[in-house]
Amino acid sequence: MPLALAVAASVSLLAGAATLPVLDAAALPRLSATTHAVAARDLASDVAGGTRFERLLRTWGYSGGRERDFQGESPRIDRVVSRTLAFERASGAHAYVEYVGTHAAALYGAGSSARPVTSRGRSGYLFEAASCACHRATPTVLAVLTRGTRVTWLEANGGGVTPAVELALLARAP
Repeated sequence: MPLALAVAASVSLLAGAATLPVLDAAALPRLSATTHAVAARDLASDVAGGTRFERLLRTWGYSGGRERDFQGESPRIDRVVSRTLAFERASGAHAYVEYVGTHAAALYGAGSSARPVTSRGRSGYLFEAASCACHRATPTVLAVLTRGTRVTWLEANGGGVTPAVELALLARAP
């Protein structure tokens, strides 16, 4: 019987993740978009936390997420990742944002920065990734914010990506 309950919980989690809103595909019409669920292991790979970070996510009550990945060639933006993550409690969503906000170097390497930001009643951090010495490097900017039990994650990369461009996209993100 416990196996049946575990399967039912997993199906419920996946169904819930499928209904989470992400940035509308029409927001970036020049980029192709794919959408999929975000598991705890996907989030753990972002901050090099592995199984320790997955345990933290369970402690915080992570219940699932959804991601839309936009990719292609446009004059300013090459890639955008829009995620909505759900937690059982607002304190868990806040703990996730605070953890990510204090680990800019784990996300993007030494020299990356994070500063507080707000948008549409959400609060969190705006990250600017350290640029590498590669001549083909393009700017990467990330915003991770929370309101209630949800987290908005919006990452943009491309030659024309600036904090102002990121904030304009963030204003359209759920």
